[in-house]
Amino acid sequence: MQEDKSFDIAKIFEETLGDQIKDFKLPPPSFTVMGCEVITFSKETKTITVKMPILKSWLNPYGTMQGGFIVGAIDNAVGPLSMLIAPPNVTRDIESKLLIPILMDIEYIYVTAVLFEHKKRRLIFDAVVKDNNETIYAKARLTNWIV
Repeated sequence: MQEDKSFDIAKIFEETLGDQIKDFKLPPPSFTVMGCEVITFSKETKTITVKMPILKSWLNPYGTMQGGFIVGAIDNAVGPLSMLIAPPNVTRDIESKLLIPILMDIEYIYVTAVLFEHKKRRLIFDAVVKDNNETIYAKARLTNWIV
């Protein structure tokens, strides 16, 4: 993973959404609660990388990150990306594959999401969860519907 450079997500939303920004809660409360930071964003390649900490309160009884929080992390990367590159849309389906446990000693995960396909009202995103050493912990495919 390259050196972290945090982007101001509020500024990116403001530049992208213009006057429409007043219609939304931005940054999303879930984004803030999970301690998310945008590390990379490209409107041209339709990609975003979001960094988030691994918190003790997210652990399951085995001491690894609970699967629902991993999926939440994925949704917190795809959600902002979807708002920045497409008309208003909602998540319809998340298919995730948790590959290896995420331990506290990792400290941070990085979720990179990319728009895979845009057909009519359907958006398909791919996401991958990694650590700073590029170890892959989870992958997901999300389908969003333009409203």
